[in-house]
Amino acid sequence: KHKAEFLSMLEHYQLTVPVRVNERGQFMSYTVKHYRPGRRRRGLDQAELDHTETRLFYRLSAYGKHFHLNLTLNPNLVSKHFTVEYWGKDGLDWQHSVVDNCHYVGYLLDQYSTTKVALSNCKGLHGVITTEDEQYLIEPLKNISRNFSDVNHEGQPHVIYKKTSIPSLQEPSEEFSCGVSANPPYPATDSDSSMGGHRQRRSVSSERFVETLVVADKMMVGYHGRKDIEHYILSVMNIVAKLYRDASLGNVVNIIVTRLIVLTEDQPNLEINHHADKSLDSFCKWQKSILSHQGDGNSIPENGIAHHDNAVLITRYDICTYKNKPCGTLGLASVAGMCEPERSCSINEDIGLGSAFTIAHEIGHNFGMNHDGIGNSCGTKGHETAKLMAAHITANTNPFSWSACSKDYITSFLDSGRGTCLDNEPLKRNFLYPTVAPGQVYDADEQCRFQYGASSRQCKYGEVCRELWCLSKSNRCVTNSIPAAEGTLCQTSTIEKGWCYQGECVAFGTWPQSVDGSWGPWTTWGECSRTCGGGVSSSMRHCDSPAPTGGGKYCLGERKRYRSCNTDACPAGSRDFREKQCADFDNMPFRGKYYNWKQYTGGGVKPCALNCLAEGYNFYTERSPAVIDGTRCQADSLDICINGECKHVGCDNILGSAAKEDRCRVCGGDGSTCEVTEGLFNDSLPRGGYMEIVQIPKGSVHIEIREEAVSKNYIALKSEGDDYYINGAWTIDWPRKFDIAGTAFHYKRPTDEPESLEALGATTENLVVMVLLQEQNLGIHYKFNVPIQRIGSGDNEMGFSWHHLPWSECSATCAGGSQKQEVVCKRLDDGSVVQNSYCDPDSKPPGNQRPCNTEPCPPEWFIGDWSECGKTCDGGIRTRTVLCIRKIGPTEEETLEDSHCLTHRPIEQESCNNQSCPPQWVMLDWSECTPKCGPGFKHRIVLCKSSDLTKTFPPALCSDQNKPPVRIRCSLGRCPPPRWIPGEWGQCSAQCGLGQQMRMVQCLSYTGQPSTECPESLRPNTMQQCESKCDATPISGGDECKDVNKVAYCPLVLKFKFCSRAYFRQMCCKTCQGH
Repeated sequence: KHKAEFLSMLEHYQLTVPVRVNERGQFMSYTVKHYRPGRRRRGLDQAELDHTETRLFYRLSAYGKHFHLNLTLNPNLVSKHFTVEYWGKDGLDWQHSVVDNCHYVGYLLDQYSTTKVALSNCKGLHGVITTEDEQYLIEPLKNISRNFSDVNHEGQPHVIYKKTSIPSLQEPSEEFSCGVSANPPYPATDSDSSMGGHRQRRSVSSERFVETLVVADKMMVGYHGRKDIEHYILSVMNIVAKLYRDASLGNVVNIIVTRLIVLTEDQPNLEINHHADKSLDSFCKWQKSILSHQGDGNSIPENGIAHHDNAVLITRYDICTYKNKPCGTLGLASVAGMCEPERSCSINEDIGLGSAFTIAHEIGHNFGMNHDGIGNSCGTKGHETAKLMAAHITANTNPFSWSACSKDYITSFLDSGRGTCLDNEPLKRNFLYPTVAPGQVYDADEQCRFQYGASSRQCKYGEVCRELWCLSKSNRCVTNSIPAAEGTLCQTSTIEKGWCYQGECVAFGTWPQSVDGSWGPWTTWGECSRTCGGGVSSSMRHCDSPAPTGGGKYCLGERKRYRSCNTDACPAGSRDFREKQCADFDNMPFRGKYYNWKQYTGGGVKPCALNCLAEGYNFYTERSPAVIDGTRCQADSLDICINGECKHVGCDNILGSAAKEDRCRVCGGDGSTCEVTEGLFNDSLPRGGYMEIVQIPKGSVHIEIREEAVSKNYIALKSEGDDYYINGAWTIDWPRKFDIAGTAFHYKRPTDEPESLEALGATTENLVVMVLLQEQNLGIHYKFNVPIQRIGSGDNEMGFSWHHLPWSECSATCAGGSQKQEVVCKRLDDGSVVQNSYCDPDSKPPGNQRPCNTEPCPPEWFIGDWSECGKTCDGGIRTRTVLCIRKIGPTEEETLEDSHCLTHRPIEQESCNNQSCPPQWVMLDWSECTPKCGPGFKHRIVLCKSSDLTKTFPPALCSDQNKPPVRIRCSLGRCPPPRWIPGEWGQCSAQCGLGQQMRMVQCLSYTGQPSTECPESLRPNTMQQCESKCDATPISGGDECKDVNKVAYCPLVLKFKFCSRAYFRQMCCKTCQGH
C-alpha cells in the first residue's frame, strides 16, 4: 500500500535492475545483497575484515545513463557490549549482538571528485546517488511479483527517480513544543549520603559518558519495519551524539548507545499512548525494572545485559502533555533526573531524523537544563537567540548548538556531583557512527516521509537548512520548523550546489576542519568574598585559545580556581558570619510568617548549607543550599565552604595548604612549646556532691575528659570561681556544643557509651573539671597540653617518623562507604602530629583505603520537591514524588513497595493558592460584521465576572487597562457599485390606439439609498410608446356617426392622434372612424 502511494505521487520514475560487477564493470551476479560469511561480531576490529568484504561494485542504467558504483564499507561499529533485543508480549523473544555491515559510501567510478553515493544493501539497494547536475534516489520495488517487467525475469527490480520529480505545494507551518515533567529535580531532604563521598570537584571540565538505552515501541516497528528500524535509530542517535559533542555545551559529553530494545508487542507493565505524562511515568518505572545492576559500564555483567545511565523512548504516537489526545508536544522529560534510576529517562515523538533534536533536548532536561527564556535571559529580546533548549520550535530557533544558559545549567549540574554515574568510561568506546552526513543517506524527501508518511515529499525549497517543508497527508505544505539533516542538498543565490551544515547552506563537499579547544589565560583574581576572617577570591579561564570548532573537543581540566584572601581575624565583637547570613532572611516571609533567624549549631545537616533556627520556636530549616564562599564549615575548623562544598584550609589559613598544627596548636611547629598533662582520676569519694577532678591552666589545648565506663555520674565544668558552665547547680544540660573560655567544648553523652568533654583550645582562662557523683567513681581520664617556655625548637632533642593514623570513620553508615588511613609525621616521644616537613619525604608510605558498611540502608521515604501549583488562585493542586527507596550502593538505590517503609507515608498531593481570584473580563462572541460589505465593525459584550463565572460585578472592579476591546473593524469584501433601478411602467395615455406611458428610474446604492454615482449612459428610459385596444362597438341609439359641425378641429384631432380619447372620438366620430 505504501509503495503504491509512493509511486502515484511521483511525476516520473523508471525501473532498473542493478547488478553486482567487478572493478572493471564485468558482470558477477544479479544478487545485489552482498552475503558475507556471517555478520560482524561486536568488538571485531576493522583490520580483521577481508578486503573483498569492504569494497563492492554495482552497475545500473536509468535515464539514458550508466552508473558504475564504487562503494566502500562504512562499518557501524557499536560499543563492545551493545545488544539489540526484540521483546514480545511475554518479554524478550530474541536478541543479537552482531551488526549488519551493510552501509556503504562511495562515488561513481569515472567521476570521483564530483559524485557521492550513500547506499545500504541490507535488503536491496537503498540510498542516494548524487551527480554534478542531479540527485537520484533508488530503492527496492517491494511487494511486486517476480514475474514482473522486461528484465529477463532475473534480479530485483528497483525504482529510481530524480529529486526534481516530486511535486511541491505550500501551506503555513504548525508550532511544536516540548513539555517538562512536573516531577521534582531532586529530594528535598537534608541527607547528602547519596553522594557517597564521591562528589565531583567543582569547576573542573571532565569527560562524561552517558551509556544510553534506546527503546522503540511497536508503533515504530509498524512504521519503519523490523528490517530497517535498527539502522534508522542508530542514524538518529548519531546526530544526538554529535550535538552533545558540540563545543557550545561547555562540557565533554559522550552519548553511547549500549542497548537497543525493539518492542514488537505491548508490554504488561508499560503503558504507552498519546498521554505523554502517563507514558513517561510508566516508561521510567519500566526501564528501571530492566536496569542491569551488575554492570558499571567497565565490564559486561554475567547476565549479558549492558548497564545504562539514561533511557530514551521513541514512539510514533502523537503525544500530548496532560491529555490522551494528539497535539504539538514532541517530547517530555524530568528536569535534573540524570543518574537517578527512575528519573533519568525521556519520551520522544518520532518525526524523522529531526527526532534527534527532540532527544537531545529532552536529555538536556535530564541534565538540569530549563527552556531558553524560561527563568533565564536566553532567547529573550536583546539576548542571544533560543537554541536547542527552546520551548517551542520556530523558524528562529537554532537547534545545532547550545545557549550560554544551557551551558551554565549542565555545568552547575555536573559540578554539584549529581552526574557521578557518568564518570566511568566503558572499556572500549568503539561506537563508530556512520561517517556519511545523514542528509546524504536520507535526502529531504526521505526525511519528509519519516515525518508525514510514505506519500510525503519536500514541497518548499528555499531555506531548507533552516526549515524542512513537507507535503502532508492532506496535500498541504507544512513544517514543524525543524531543519533538514546535515548533508541535505541545498541551493542559494550564490551557491549553485550546496549542502546543509549547522543550519546554513555551504558549498557541497566542504566541511569545516575539526579544531580542538585549548584553555586561554587565567583572568585576574576577583573580589574577596569577605573583608576579614578568611574569604576566597576566584579566577577563571575559558576554552578559547583557540575555541573548539568544526566538532573539535572542548577543553578538559580546571576552569575556575580559588585562593584565600583577607585571612586576618575580624575585629573583636564582630558579628559571626553565619549569624549575619541567617539574619538576612529576617525580612523574607517563611510559609507566610516572619521570623528572627539565628544560626543552627546542631548536627545532622550539611556543613556548607545555611541552616537557621527560628528564634523562640522549636524548629530550624535550610534557608539556602550554600553559604557564602569563605564561610567556615565548622566553628572550630579552618576549613571553608566554596560553592557549597567544604574545602580544606591549612593552619596557615591558606586554601589547600598542607600546613598542620602540632600538638601545641602551633602551625608548622614541632610540638616543643607545650607538654602533656595526663592522668586518671579514680579516687573513691562520697556520693551526692560535686568533686574536683583537675585544673586546666589558661592556654591549654587538645583537652580530652572521658569516663572510663558508663555511669550515672556527670562531668561538670566551671571557672576558678563558682560559675558553672556545664552541668552546674544540680541541673544536667543536654549534650551539645558550648562556647567557653574562647574555645568550643563538645559535651557528649551517648546512651551506651561513656560521657566525654573535648575542646581544641587554647583556653583564655583557667578552668576546673568537676564530677557530680551519684554512684561509685569508676574513673575519669583526662589529657591536655599545657604551654611551656622553652628556648629553641627542640629539633635536636627529638626524632620524627611517618605513622598511619587510625582508620577514619566510614564515609557512609550503609550502602557502601570508604575508610581512609592517612599518613602523618609524628614526634617519637609522645606520638603527637607535627608538620610533614619534619619527616623524610622519600620514606613516606602511601595512605590506605578500604570499603566499609556495605550492607543496604534501611528503607526510607524519598520526598521530592513540590511542583508548581496548577492555579495561581481559586485553589489549585500541586504534587510531588513520594517513593519508598532503599540505598544499596554509593550511587545506586532501588524502589520498594510502600509497606517496606515503616513510617507514615507523606502526602504527595495538596491544594494550593486557595485565595479567590480577582474579577476578570469575560468576552461574549463577536457579532456579525455590519454592514455586509465594505468597512464595518464587529461588536461584543464584555463583562466583569468572578473567576468561576457565577457572579457579575460592576466594570470598575476589573482593570480598565486590561479590558478587551468591544468593537473592532471588519470587512466582508468590497461593496457593489450604485446602479439604476427602474420602477413599474404607468398606465398608457390613450384608451384606444397609440399613447405614451411613464416610469420612475432611480440611482440607488446596494443599501437602497439614493445615489448620484450611477453612469448616465446606462440610465434606462423613463417613457415609452404604448397602444391601447380600441372598442369597435357601434354608437348606441342608432345615431349616425358624424362630425359635430361646430367642431372645426377634427382634422387636428386625427393629426395629433387624440381619437383614442372618448370626448374627441365622440365629437369627431366620422373623422376618427377606423382610427
